[in-house]
Amino acid sequence: MLTYAVVAGVLSQFLLASASGLSPVDTFYPAGLNDTSYISNSALGTYGGTYRAPANEASQGSPYGIYDYCSMPHPRVSEYEMPKDRNAKLVYLEYMQRHQRRTMYNLAPGGENQPFDCSSFEAFSYGSQAHGTSGLQVYASVYTDPNNPFVDALPYVNSTCFFPQLTTGGLLDGVQHGKDLWALYGEKLGLIPKAPSDKVWLRSSSATLTQQSAGGVLRGLWPHHSGSVPLHQQPGPDTVNGGIPCNAKGATLSCIQSTPEWNQHLSVTTELRQSLGEILGATSSAWQDTFDHFSDNFQARLCNGYKLPCSFTDPSKCVSESQAEEVFRAGDWEWNYYWRNNPQAVKYIQATEGLFIGEVVRRLEAVLNNKQKYVYSHTFFHDGDIGPILGALGIDQLRWPAMGSNVAIEVWETTAKQKKEYYARVLYSGHMLRSIHGTLDWIPLSQLMDILKVYVPQDIIALCNS
Repeated sequence: MLTYAVVAGVLSQFLLASASGLSPVDTFYPAGLNDTSYISNSALGTYGGTYRAPANEASQGSPYGIYDYCSMPHPRVSEYEMPKDRNAKLVYLEYMQRHQRRTMYNLAPGGENQPFDCSSFEAFSYGSQAHGTSGLQVYASVYTDPNNPFVDALPYVNSTCFFPQLTTGGLLDGVQHGKDLWALYGEKLGLIPKAPSDKVWLRSSSATLTQQSAGGVLRGLWPHHSGSVPLHQQPGPDTVNGGIPCNAKGATLSCIQSTPEWNQHLSVTTELRQSLGEILGATSSAWQDTFDHFSDNFQARLCNGYKLPCSFTDPSKCVSESQAEEVFRAGDWEWNYYWRNNPQAVKYIQATEGLFIGEVVRRLEAVLNNKQKYVYSHTFFHDGDIGPILGALGIDQLRWPAMGSNVAIEVWETTAKQKKEYYARVLYSGHMLRSIHGTLDWIPLSQLMDILKVYVPQDIIALCNS
């Protein structure tokens, strides 16, 4: 059951967006995001987005369409708009999503002042012989040995969690995500099979939390399926989650972080970074050179029912709401700059995600050439994968791709003068993507492929060595 505080929190964000003249979907596309004044303008707050969710419960996901960092919207029957061509048939769905809610990667260096409790989540891990003996279904139960001398040598984290790991709230969000996908693409549009089959391609990164997220979503998709399901992974070099060795990636990032624009964004946040560093003991370059670590820590807390952090040694020194909002705006600016607004964006996307984008293009090409194996492909990965894909699609403005954020590429078949034609629609977290190419609603499939092919390197080895 939703608490009054949760409902009031989401409602307040909706009212803020409305008062600013923003529709919920407008909260995905902040005006002025290309300028560092977006970061320093405290009047913007969260630009109509929300960053809170209850502990150990599913997110409410309403009002639909708003930028919700804890659980991004996804395609649902109640809001879905059918294409204008009513005779068209949906023949393929390429679906890509970030994992659902999790604990943080980055613990405060000075110590975490709140214990994190994951006792309601059982992280299973076991093996099975193909067509033979199955191992006992064991799960990880986190504990700390009080006699371990290294516990006292480091800031102690009193927790039953791994960092990172999927949380109970994230699992439940995933189950609902899968239910909604089935209701739309299975029951209403008749594309997704009623049970896993060779017409379905499922993929994840090698990270445990993407696999666990897949388990939740697929349980929602096929609630009565009793068997196992293959989730394809690349052992390495993996074409997702930064898994390929590529010198050009690091070199290009260094160029991006040496530009006048990047240095200006550091300049306007000097006081903020110094203050947060003092409170959290976060003075290293890993925390001070970008807003990745601060954002990650604050987001994970708020999205799982915890408060913003306070100093481990002085509880009177706490991160304020306005500081957190500025951190989130700075994180938005950085992601938009990485993948959309810097002169090296094409090369950076090619080096980071180009091989996976090539996999997507080949699956689309198979549909276009009537050689498709699959009707539905679903990949579970990370914000660092969703970001460059949205950059390649030319998204107008890019806020940090949040928990459960998703890109759906739909391919529709029509027949004109006895000739099959294929059109694509691209949905970002449930709405038609606003792009520099226009709204990506009902464009020739070949045109979408041409947009993406720019970001597929012709020779990745040569690029990485350049």
